Amino acid sequence: MKDLNFFESYIEKRKFNIDKRLIYYFIAILLVLFIVFYSIFNQIKIRRISKDVGKLRSIVEDEKINKKVTEINEKKKEVAKFNESLDKIKLLDNVIEEDNIIDDYLLENITSRMPDDVFFTSISIYTDNIQIIGISKDKWSIAELGKSLGSIEEFKEIFITNISFEEDNYNFTLNINLKDVNMDEEEKAVGEDENEEVYEE
Repeated sequence: MKDLNFFESYIEKRKFNIDKRLIYYFIAILLVLFIVFYSIFNQIKIRRISKDVGKLRSIVEDEKINKKVTEINEKKKEVAKFNESLDKIKLLDNVIEEDNIIDDYLLENITSRMPDDVFFTSISIYTDNIQIIGISKDKWSIAELGKSLGSIEEFKEIFITNISFEEDNYNFTLNINLKDVNMDEEEKAVGEDENEEVYEE
């Protein structure tokens, strides 16, 4: 007769059971290993960063580099000042060009009215007048020159200050006062306003 063992099923199940303590130990070992490797990785990273910081600090504290940086900053300031002065010069140049009524056209007008017997030795140009020094074979040519120059609109007054006879020629000095462009524009504006008032009445 076969013996019945009622605990046989429990004994077989115990063979397949895994001890939970081993699982906990295994997980704990993995966590410890992860923490160790992570801390080692961080230490290596920190050392690399600290080396880079040390290199940068040595570069920053280097006197030669600091001198070069200060020189570059000074040059930048000089360039900025130069650009400011250049802009001011450009503005002044534009103002002068706008206000200047003596141009190539005006000089051509003067030379085109020269009689055949008159020669200029020098022309001095100022903001409000022109001085011409020349020679002529006779006084009539000098008078003709003064009269022909009077037809130029930009000239306000023309007068001959000096005539002297030397070495078969007459030396003369001719002064020309220029009209004020701004005053002329104001006079024109005033005239237009007066004409408008008369027209309105």
